[in-house]
Amino acid sequence: MSALPPDVVPGSMLARYWDAPVSRLVEPPTHQISVDEAERLTIASLVVMALIDGYWNGNKSGALGRYPWRENQRVEDGRYAGDALGDRYLGHNIACIAVDENGSILDFEFNHNEIFNSSAEHAEARLIRRLFLLNQSYNDWQRFDAEQAEFVKYGNTMNGVTIYTSLESCAQCSGMMTLAACGRVVYLQTDPGQYRVGNILYNLSKPPPASTTHPTVVARPHPAPKYWAPEPMAAAAFGFGPMEELDRAYLAFVAGVQSDPTSRYFFESPGGKRDQSSSITSFLCTDAARAVYSRAASALASLSLAQPDYRPPRSDGQREGVRSNGEMLDHARRFVRHALVEARRGTPHH
Repeated sequence: MSALPPDVVPGSMLARYWDAPVSRLVEPPTHQISVDEAERLTIASLVVMALIDGYWNGNKSGALGRYPWRENQRVEDGRYAGDALGDRYLGHNIACIAVDENGSILDFEFNHNEIFNSSAEHAEARLIRRLFLLNQSYNDWQRFDAEQAEFVKYGNTMNGVTIYTSLESCAQCSGMMTLAACGRVVYLQTDPGQYRVGNILYNLSKPPPASTTHPTVVARPHPAPKYWAPEPMAAAAFGFGPMEELDRAYLAFVAGVQSDPTSRYFFESPGGKRDQSSSITSFLCTDAARAVYSRAASALASLSLAQPDYRPPRSDGQREGVRSNGEMLDHARRFVRHALVEARRGTPHH
């Protein structure tokens, strides 16, 4: 073993990986998911996809011009369709939700890089900030004795919360979720450009194992170790078919653009300037991606559960207040309707 640098603490997780191959550092955690737990994970994942389908806008380079990969989204006047909010591209087709260990959806967010002209407006980053703000906006102060109010330290605000995100998280968002002490992040598509940074952070912090009473919930111990990264879970771990479809379609998109840039470019402006981007955010504008999201939205509307009465215990072992799978599905469908009709992307909502 080579000598450790003076700033690496002997016995720390970093020290343990110092001479290990990179493959060990990026290894994903193993998951054993039962059928009833998989149903809960599937419900939340379909919610994310239904939100993106409902707010779909592929006009990354504007509504005019030509997108060879978006012909199904072209409308009669030659423009490309936007969403219910118009043709303006607010940000990439990336969204996330937060779900607590009772099976309640706390809120949702979208990527808004374009409208804010900022690479810091990723969906997960925006959602984390929103959740902390919601925690400070307690509207029930008139309903109880203020002297009985219990202060919740910000380090425990996200205890037991799982973030479901449509795309594997970047270093920025992985870092924010680590600082926020989220228990787990479930991602629905692989992002090869992020180099498995979520796995790296997780392996370097190595939290205690997930709750043995409720493996779908990862709650921070008290007191929690500093900078415990959320446990990353690819949706493939619970057999979520849309993940394989998206990963496969993205590889086909990259291969198509790179092999035939003269006719399979991503976009051509009205002036003839071509964008030959094969980025994952460009793929998330395509007909192929849209089809996967539309099928997922339909799946949520028609989903039939094998274990509707399953009601898992929380990490504290209690079941009181926990939604059954059937109740969670009804809650999820109502949440999507609320998010698409009332809440509106980019507005203050809860």
